[in-house]
Amino acid sequence: MQAPVDIFISVAETSADQHAAALLRTAARRLPHCRFYGLTGPRMRDAGAETVYDLARHAAMLTDVLSIIGKARRAIGEVESAWRRRPPALVILLDSPELHLPLAERARRRGLPVLYYIAPQTWASRPWRNRRMARCIDRLACILPFEQAYFRAAGLAADFVGHPLFESLATQQPNPQLGQRLRGPGPLVALLPGSRRGVVGAVLPLQLDVLRRLRATGAPVSAAVSAANADRARQINALLRPLAAAERPAVVVDDNASLLSAADLVLVASGTATLHVAHYRKPMIVLYDAGPLLAALHGPLGRFVVHTPHLSLVNILAEARVVPEFMPRVPDREAVARVAQQLLADGAWRRLMVSQMDEVLRDLEPARASERVCEIIAEMLAGAQPPPRASEPGCHQPGL
Repeated sequence: MQAPVDIFISVAETSADQHAAALLRTAARRLPHCRFYGLTGPRMRDAGAETVYDLARHAAMLTDVLSIIGKARRAIGEVESAWRRRPPALVILLDSPELHLPLAERARRRGLPVLYYIAPQTWASRPWRNRRMARCIDRLACILPFEQAYFRAAGLAADFVGHPLFESLATQQPNPQLGQRLRGPGPLVALLPGSRRGVVGAVLPLQLDVLRRLRATGAPVSAAVSAANADRARQINALLRPLAAAERPAVVVDDNASLLSAADLVLVASGTATLHVAHYRKPMIVLYDAGPLLAALHGPLGRFVVHTPHLSLVNILAEARVVPEFMPRVPDREAVARVAQQLLADGAWRRLMVSQMDEVLRDLEPARASERVCEIIAEMLAGAQPPPRASEPGCHQPGL
């Protein structure tokens, strides 16, 4: 029987908490001698992790990146104290580079090996972070297929492990009765405004305005809004309250499987949610409103900051305009409503979009991300050599 091994693990938002919990459940089977502790969320605690600092209780978990930054100094101090009391054999950091790159640097100074899971998207913006990452990260577990070659060319020991989203989606079963209740006399439009408070506050009013304009054309559409959790449901219901009862969409809490299975069209905030929609092969329109200031700066400065011709993840992976995207500002909401009306009516366009989604997801849906990350953990604990960091043939940055 192997001696217990302490591993530090850290997350700073909802999705990472979910993916880390999946990793912990797999590790309980694959690496039963490993004990995990760190910066946790509620799902990780349910999966057996010990908490050093509760970001949820301190209002950073489940909210916005700015609140994470505001709590980072306190969290990092708690972590370093925990490392002194209980030095880990390995540090695992998930996503959230604003918090985790400083933590990785502190781990390196202490001689602690670092596995970074869910790489910062430096291929899209801030590529200068790669040099910093190469100095303080021992292994990088990437979740998008092109990232392995990209990061290896930048000097990191990177491996594509698969996207953890598809692990969780494979276990979710839709409720057909709920889908039937959501449908009205016409097609069902699903609104996915995101999981963060700030994003929901910016995107849902935009989606509701597009829905109103779509209905003004005489289209008899029904609608439902996805709420990631009970907190977002309260926020969404407050935003829906001014609407007349007949115009108010239903609110579906934490059940995108049922909502997306029933939907005919999805208005979705930019981000990983676009892959969620694509998994159900549903036509979508991607919307995001960064506000007038950031949108104004994007025009003259965008090419220096954003290095891809597309902004939504499905289009980035396809290196083509598979789904309509209106970002980072939506000055003409009537144009979005016209596209929505066309997508509902044009069967050939819908079929083409679905076939293109098939191509995008071919390398992503057979995911075993948690299994592969457990293999990397075992390799690192055993002192195995990482993969080569040199450039590989065919290394490219999406869209370039």
